[in-house]
Amino acid sequence: MVSGAALWQGDREEQIAAGGVLMSWAITVALRDRSWIGTQWAAFAADFGLLLLITAISLRTPRYWPLVAAAFQLICVLIHVARIVDPKVHAWAYATGQVIFTQLYIWAVGVGVFNTWRARRQFARTADPMADPGATRR
Repeated sequence: MVSGAALWQGDREEQIAAGGVLMSWAITVALRDRSWIGTQWAAFAADFGLLLLITAISLRTPRYWPLVAAAFQLICVLIHVARIVDPKVHAWAYATGQVIFTQLYIWAVGVGVFNTWRARRQFARTADPMADPGATRR
C-alpha cells in the first residue's frame, strides 16, 4: 500500500524509493533459498543495491526521511553481514531481523509520502485566493 501511495502521490524521491523496494522484494522472492540454511545471497545483493539507491537519494535531497530509510536499510545489510561472519546465527533471527527493518524502511517511505501529500495540500490551500482566514466560501 505504501509503495502504491508513493508511486501515486509521492515526489520523485518517494517514487524511486518505492520502486527500489519493490524491485528488491521481487528479486528476493524470485531467487530465495527456501531452505534458509545459509546466507540469502540474492536478498543480500538486492538489499545492498537498495542501500546504495536510498543513500544516493538521501545525499541529494534536503528531506530527512531518506536518511532514516537508509539507516534501516543499512541495518538490513548488516544482518546479512552478521550471517556471513557467523553462520550459526539462527534462521529465525535472520529472517525476523530482515522483516522488522524492511518494515521500518517502508514506514520511513510512508512518512515521506505523507509529508509530500500534506505539503501539496497546504500549497493548494495557500494558492487559493479564498484561503485567507477571513474569507467565506459559498
